[in-house]
Amino acid sequence: MSLQYMSPAERAPMNLHPVDLAIIAVYLLGVAMIGVVVRKRATKKLDSFYLADRNVPWWMLGLSGCSSYIDIGGTMSMIGLIFYLGLKSMWATHIFWGWFMISFYMAFQAKYIRRSGVMTFAEWNETRFGATKDAEAARLASSIFLLVLMICNLMFISVGTGKFAEEFLPLPRWEATLIVLAVVGVYVTLGGFFGVILTDVFQTLLIGVGAVIMAVMVFAKPAAMTFIHKDPAWLSLAPTWKLWTGFMTDTPPAYQHFGLFGPLLAAGFFWMVFRLLSGPNVWDFQFFLSTRTPRDAQLAAGMWTVGYNLRWVLGCAFMVLGIFYLGSQAGFDAEKIMPLVLLKMPVGLRGLFMAVLLAALMSTISAMINVTSSVVINDFVKRYFAKNMTQKKLVRLGQVASVVAVLVGFVFSLSFTNIVTAWETMVFVVVTVILVPATLRWHYWRFGAKAFVWGMGASAGLIILRLLLLKGLHASASLAIDVGLSLAATLVAAAMTKPADMEVLVKFYAKVRPFGFWGPVRRECVRRGLVPANDKMPKIDMLNGLITAVFQFTLAILPFYLFLRNWKQLGLWASAVAGLAVILYFTWYKNLPAKDEE
Repeated sequence: MSLQYMSPAERAPMNLHPVDLAIIAVYLLGVAMIGVVVRKRATKKLDSFYLADRNVPWWMLGLSGCSSYIDIGGTMSMIGLIFYLGLKSMWATHIFWGWFMISFYMAFQAKYIRRSGVMTFAEWNETRFGATKDAEAARLASSIFLLVLMICNLMFISVGTGKFAEEFLPLPRWEATLIVLAVVGVYVTLGGFFGVILTDVFQTLLIGVGAVIMAVMVFAKPAAMTFIHKDPAWLSLAPTWKLWTGFMTDTPPAYQHFGLFGPLLAAGFFWMVFRLLSGPNVWDFQFFLSTRTPRDAQLAAGMWTVGYNLRWVLGCAFMVLGIFYLGSQAGFDAEKIMPLVLLKMPVGLRGLFMAVLLAALMSTISAMINVTSSVVINDFVKRYFAKNMTQKKLVRLGQVASVVAVLVGFVFSLSFTNIVTAWETMVFVVVTVILVPATLRWHYWRFGAKAFVWGMGASAGLIILRLLLLKGLHASASLAIDVGLSLAATLVAAAMTKPADMEVLVKFYAKVRPFGFWGPVRRECVRRGLVPANDKMPKIDMLNGLITAVFQFTLAILPFYLFLRNWKQLGLWASAVAGLAVILYFTWYKNLPAKDEE
């Protein structure tokens, strides 16, 4: 069975059945009403609007996080990657795209963030560097970076939204995107961060229902290996230096750089080390600040690590069904598999899944909008332009900033056609600017505020220079060069500048207790009786970083073998998951922060 692919321009736009439209309308109305219901609570003050009064139960935050990373654009791109790379896509996404960061939240970063007690990513710099002019410059640099990054994120999401919606609506891509963004903007603007969390919890549950239905649909078809006709290497997890013969001819240009698989993973691993150790640089930071205690922050991250695998269930199921309907040969845009599979679903189920996918999309956009607004108000307006403005007025300005953020991200999205291109532009150019400086500020005591600013500035300048002078490089070369230049520039900046005042460092280390190069500060904390002389937690945090990464990777593999009905491999990897869970009970759960730690 096959389905000839035609672009939206080549075929009449699909008219959804009234039942499907009714399901979607009820869902959108219900989501928007959440913002209306919690508006009074959410708009009392800034802490309410942006951090939900720091009183969110850990299980709610964990469920919320599970859907906040499952967007339409990223999932469409992931399905395309699975279609082209097969099981090797597990390495590409976890290493090259840096998805191990969720397991690192579980291991230690969530509690580090919650212990800081600030409101924004940029405000954290004052906790680390002190209240000095240099620290103020570091905070401003972080604010500018985060604002640019959030706009890029909204841009990327908008590309995927339009590419998905144009398959169903008799509208141009830009109009379909704008409609979806408008619905999200309503409940984020009215409900603040608590509205975001409530809708995300509901959306995670809806995505879970969708994942179960997709699994049933896959098993209602013949065994996948009877209709998947791919090179044997497509079914192998083992990394290779180059992908199989024919990969380049069967794959569109946007994905052909994966052909040199070994060099790409090596460069991706080099980049990933700093991506993981730098901590969250986007909306995740705000998620963990809204929990009641550091213990709750880590528990939420643990639920997030497990629940995030709903994305792999959906992705692998859509890929298998896509090959069943479309065939496994090249000749169409695999990023379009998801909407094309929806075309084959019966009335009612199609509407349900459009609601599921809209839920995934909106949970991601909503968090981005809220954080972008938070940066604008807390790190610019409140700090520099409206120091005496009331909390109510600041919240109103925050709502305006939410609307503006959506519009700016939408306008920039019009410059991209391929989702993966927009994603990689954002992650491997914009994000790389901050990774090394952000890593050193967590894990190196001598890294001061001035070094942070100079490191970011030099990294940005060198990456821009590389883009201008060294064009046409393979993705592995450009990524390795960019990270190498940033590392060299940041280390030079650290050597040429002074660290923060010892009193500031002692206060920070005693409260957060990160691992890394903190020798002089740790010894001073021990001398003052602020930390135990033989504190085991930094080493345990490092160990848990490795174990949770392997745990997350093994969880992600299970849906692939399940839907391929490879029972032997499924049993082996499920046993590995169970064994790692037992180990984590002793290394992670037994070492969570105390319940009374605030």
